[in-house]
Amino acid sequence: MRRLLPLLAATQAYELCVGQDYWSIMNYTAVMGKPACVMSYASLYNLTAALWNGTEYGSGVEHASRLLESLPDADLQLGLWLVGGLDDINNGFWDDAISELVNFVRWAAPRKIYIRIGYEFDNPQNEYDPVSYKVAYSRIADALRHEPNAVRVWHSWSFPETYEGHSYEEWWPGENKVDFCGVSIFQQAYGDSPMGDLATAKDIARFCRDHKKPLMVAESTPFGVGDAESRDTIWERWYEPVLAFVREERVAVWCYINDNWDAQRMWTEGGTFWGDSRVEAYADLALHWRRAVLASPTRLVASGAGGGHYVGAAFVGLCLCALPWLVRRKA
Repeated sequence: MRRLLPLLAATQAYELCVGQDYWSIMNYTAVMGKPACVMSYASLYNLTAALWNGTEYGSGVEHASRLLESLPDADLQLGLWLVGGLDDINNGFWDDAISELVNFVRWAAPRKIYIRIGYEFDNPQNEYDPVSYKVAYSRIADALRHEPNAVRVWHSWSFPETYEGHSYEEWWPGENKVDFCGVSIFQQAYGDSPMGDLATAKDIARFCRDHKKPLMVAESTPFGVGDAESRDTIWERWYEPVLAFVREERVAVWCYINDNWDAQRMWTEGGTFWGDSRVEAYADLALHWRRAVLASPTRLVASGAGGGHYVGAAFVGLCLCALPWLVRRKA
């Protein structure tokens, strides 16, 4: 299956992944249909709760197994939280939890499980030392390397500011530890944010192409929509630049966070308001989404279990690539 990933990117058939909590995903599904992939989050230090029992961190219910039981044809993109525990991971204290993660991946087979190991590794808030992070990432990546449905994702937060000013390359764990690269897109898509634009994400996309790794937009949402950003212009200001990035950078998986952020305690406690990014909740946005995303001939909305949509996408892409050659032969 991993051998098909570069082919998928080359054909421009990308997988839509929707997140990021159980009820937001189910509400989206009820209106827009089943996505090919769904998002969830788990802490390595409280893994059973997020994978099997369900937990709430103030950002909606995270319950990975329930998601896959509710949407049995969907793949899963799992954000694995490692903050504050790299040394313990590296000395083997959390090896049982890593084994539990491997067992979950086996339980979920043949569906693909994209695992963002220590996601947003360069985010200053996470305080991941590059050397310690690479050791911890590798310990988890090595445990997953023989699982055919596990996709190990190296995910940058993709803003110019990084932890202690390190270059993102300093967190690179090596070719054989990474199956996918990931970037985040929030304020950067507006093009006029003081935090930065899409230049860093594009630089990471080039880095990943050089290393022959498919690219995932691992987290994305129109930050501040309905608050600081007007809904009247949000499609042109945020969605169009993101869709252009997906096309130009040959993104293989696009993960969209479809949440009413302002209704969740985690995202309002500091006085920062992320907005309401639910595409099904606003008529104009829903219309744009259906036309530009769900109706696009090159995209994938719902999947067959275990990556059957990848095979179909690759076949369609190859046919599209071959069409000009066939036309010339007939002429």
